[in-house]
Amino acid sequence: MTHGFLLSTGRLLLMRRRYTASMRQVIPGWVLLACGALLASCGSNPASTSGTTSTADPLYFTTTSLPVGYLAETYTAPVTVAGGAGPYNLRVTSGTLPPGLTLRNMQVVGTPSKTGSYTFTVEVSDVNLSSKAQQYTLNVSELPPLALKPQLPAAEIRGATRIPLNITAPRTVRAARVVWDLPEGVAVTRVQAGDAGGVLFWKQAGQTLTLDLGFKTVPRTGARVALVTVKPQKVVRLDTNRFAFRALDGDGKTLAEVKLPGTPTSTTTPASSTPASTPSTPTPPSTDPSPDAPESTPPSPTIPSPGGGS
Repeated sequence: MTHGFLLSTGRLLLMRRRYTASMRQVIPGWVLLACGALLASCGSNPASTSGTTSTADPLYFTTTSLPVGYLAETYTAPVTVAGGAGPYNLRVTSGTLPPGLTLRNMQVVGTPSKTGSYTFTVEVSDVNLSSKAQQYTLNVSELPPLALKPQLPAAEIRGATRIPLNITAPRTVRAARVVWDLPEGVAVTRVQAGDAGGVLFWKQAGQTLTLDLGFKTVPRTGARVALVTVKPQKVVRLDTNRFAFRALDGDGKTLAEVKLPGTPTSTTTPASSTPASTPSTPTPPSTDPSPDAPESTPPSPTIPSPGGGS
């Protein structure tokens, strides 16, 4: 019986070896390798590898130029960056800022005290010690004159039209009065406050618009301080030939003023002089008749007559 058991066991081992050999011949080796890799990956956590392929964007400046500054005027210009990993640290590595300006909290701030063109380089670094440099040129100019101007359409207007009123170089302005003589048949239907907010009063008498403005804060240069809606009775082209304004600071001091062109009053002066000349004309008739000459002598005695009380 033992001999029979050993014989059957040997046959089973022989059959297993033959089956394994035949399977190796049927299934290529690369298929077995692929199956092994697939089985190995089944036990891994896909969430643990999803974040390893993403990388932070490179560090770069989003502000590539700076606006013009004006002498003795408050200046603020942001210097913004993106990418990398914040927080960021900015510093000037070469060149010089205009006198009166400094780089602080990712802004160029201050009050320029000298005109000129200034070139400097700003370097930014992040928490990963990545760094990037950007060169800037900042021009400081004399402040242009304070001005209030309506932004007129280039063509004629046929219907209701909104006219922005803009301010340039406001300095310390806190109030302004605008007077505008509009063309015949143009009516003002509405006036709205602009970007600076504040108070606004207006009226139209005849063709003259009078607009009073008060600002809570000093408006920025180029800001729209009012929006005037006009409606013409016929096709007309607007102009500023008779446009005037006066700008005041918080103490009521006049900062700038443009007056209306002078009215032609010279024509009324001759009219008043001609009546003055007419009384002088009766004197020649009095000299024409010779008998009146002696009558002219009694008037001369009338000068002492007041002394006589007559």
